[in-house]
Amino acid sequence: MIIRKAEETDTDSIIHLLRTSLGESLLPKSLEFWRWKHLDNPFGRSPVLLAEENGELAGIRAFLKWEFTQGTKIYKCGRAVDTAVHPNHQKKGIFTQLTQSLLKQVQQEGYDLIFNTPNTKSLPGYLKMGWKKWGRLPLKIQFYISFRPSEIPKNNFEWDAVKPLIQEFEESANPTEDLIQSRLKKGYIVWRYQKCPVANYSFISDFKSYLLVYRIKEVKWGKELRVCDLFCSPNFEESEKRELNEQFRNLIKQEEIRFSSFSGLSYNSDKLDLGISPVLQRGPLVTIKPLKETLMNQPLMWNWSLGDLELF
Repeated sequence: MIIRKAEETDTDSIIHLLRTSLGESLLPKSLEFWRWKHLDNPFGRSPVLLAEENGELAGIRAFLKWEFTQGTKIYKCGRAVDTAVHPNHQKKGIFTQLTQSLLKQVQQEGYDLIFNTPNTKSLPGYLKMGWKKWGRLPLKIQFYISFRPSEIPKNNFEWDAVKPLIQEFEESANPTEDLIQSRLKKGYIVWRYQKCPVANYSFISDFKSYLLVYRIKEVKWGKELRVCDLFCSPNFEESEKRELNEQFRNLIKQEEIRFSSFSGLSYNSDKLDLGISPVLQRGPLVTIKPLKETLMNQPLMWNWSLGDLELF
């Protein structure tokens, strides 16, 4: 078996393998999605390894490149995402060989750690390879009683209209010294939310001091309004808070939302008021694989948003 780095010319074969191995049940396996995810990422192109046996593509392993900041420190990270083994080559240890080989590669390239949100089926394999459970992302969940549809017109905010504010956030990002959060690199917000080909993200904003990015999902309890990220500028004060919360309440009514969710790590009632409901450990399970000795036993103060950890 040969393990090698993937080239852009391998893309069609990779997508064919993903479809053959995984199907299309959760996320579409398309050229557009692969390009957005692994080639157009503002943090850089994903490191991808392939396994070949007798001239046939047998397996793939990819880490989505990501960067976090803590004050002036930048953590170079990867998110363990796409992995697949062809049905003709399963139970040969290809998943483990590819993952361990890619870990060695990115460690040599100076990566600090790998993180992911594995499902119950893949979790044991990651733990066996040295991943550690961080825990479940805490969620601030607020339920809403039934109501008649709102007569307030829905907003028709267009992403292009908020680009000046996005540029301001990305150019003047001032991360806190104690909390680790996604780096607002130039182009990140537009790439992550406006251009994402597999989910429809919308926003509310005053176009000068705040941007709340959300996604509406149909679940068995009704409509969920998922607050993916909330960005606020230094001039966000009491009047801006009132406007944000009024827009948010109108949105709940307009869309007939049954409940909203927000990362319990980044939720701040001084900005968005979601009532007195408790923060629950109900979010995705996060696992981490530190790659540097200094991070092996160091507690890291994460400030993940829901947008950081959504499955895609």
